[in-house]
Amino acid sequence: MGRPSLVLGTWGKVSRSKRGTGWVAEARFRDFDGVTRRVERKGATGRQAEDALLEHLRDRTRTHGADMTGDTKVRDLAAQWVAALEEQGRAGGTVLAYKRSLESHVLPALGDIRLRESSVPIIERFLAALTTSSGYGSAKTARVVLKAVFSLAVRHGAVPSNPVQDTTPVKIPRKEVQTIGIEEVLILRERLARWDAGTDRPGHARNTDLADVIDMLLATGARTGELLAIRWVDVRLDGDYPTVDISGTVTDLPGTGLTRQPRTKTESSFRRLRLPPLAADMLRARLVDAESEYVFPSSVGTLRSPSNMRRQWREFREHWGYESWMTPKTFRKAVATLLRDDESIEIAAEQLGHSSSAVTRKHYAAKLAEGPDVASVLAQFWGTERIPQDV
Repeated sequence: MGRPSLVLGTWGKVSRSKRGTGWVAEARFRDFDGVTRRVERKGATGRQAEDALLEHLRDRTRTHGADMTGDTKVRDLAAQWVAALEEQGRAGGTVLAYKRSLESHVLPALGDIRLRESSVPIIERFLAALTTSSGYGSAKTARVVLKAVFSLAVRHGAVPSNPVQDTTPVKIPRKEVQTIGIEEVLILRERLARWDAGTDRPGHARNTDLADVIDMLLATGARTGELLAIRWVDVRLDGDYPTVDISGTVTDLPGTGLTRQPRTKTESSFRRLRLPPLAADMLRARLVDAESEYVFPSSVGTLRSPSNMRRQWREFREHWGYESWMTPKTFRKAVATLLRDDESIEIAAEQLGHSSSAVTRKHYAAKLAEGPDVASVLAQFWGTERIPQDV
């Protein structure tokens, strides 16, 4: 009966022998191509030779990811995954969101579990408990993170399969899209103009430009972070067709602060949009007195914080008694709904920078209030002629 094969990335008994004036340590090593090779290293003493050999063998396995085993803890695996994300140059906001999920939810519950102990039932119970305690959104993000983390373990051979793959997907209950129509927008825009021109409670002139900000949201359907990242170099107001490039977004990273990230949420979010005439006129008026590189800067000309803009919006909303679901994102939904009704859901998706019209249809366009105009066709069930279309 032949000698049993070594496991990939492992070695057999180390032997030492004196050769000339020094020592040699050697062992059989089964390499990652399946071939077992004899590996040796030299040293002044037998111990030095063996130490050199073992160090070489450990380095040899580490380059193939064999330093990650079933005994590796989830927190150590997660740290390697985050490091890999950062090396890949992933968007800072994305990395931050994943880190928060790990630190707030995943690692406190699963961090000290070893990979070989990580089973489908354990992760399933964790996700169910997180859904109850923190909501569907937190659980969905945690599942995305865990699935990617364990994919790294699979690639390194530390686990045979990804246990997250077989857990129940977290589906966020769909809510009816709430938005506003054209008539409501016209009233709201008039109120915004009065608000910006008014005074605050101490009687000082209000230093806000919400009317222009909301007009730009309505003109583009941009995300708040995308809107505040627009620079004057991104705007073209000459010619018959003024445009704006949506080419970045504002992020607030720990230790860095507000930053203009030179990339959008997805590749499809990088887009050039034609501007309605009145929106172009608004930008031309702003350009006359512009002292900042940003189109909608802070009060001191620096990059504007999305959270501060939302705070200003909430003050306006509460003053006029608008409901809490009315947020800057509502105007993005209004754009989606109008374009869906007047053009197509595909056009709406392109304007909003979605990778798929399914996202626009599900989360941004309000449910159609009217069905198709087929009354003249259905009338035939009653034996009547088709109703003329111009009646």
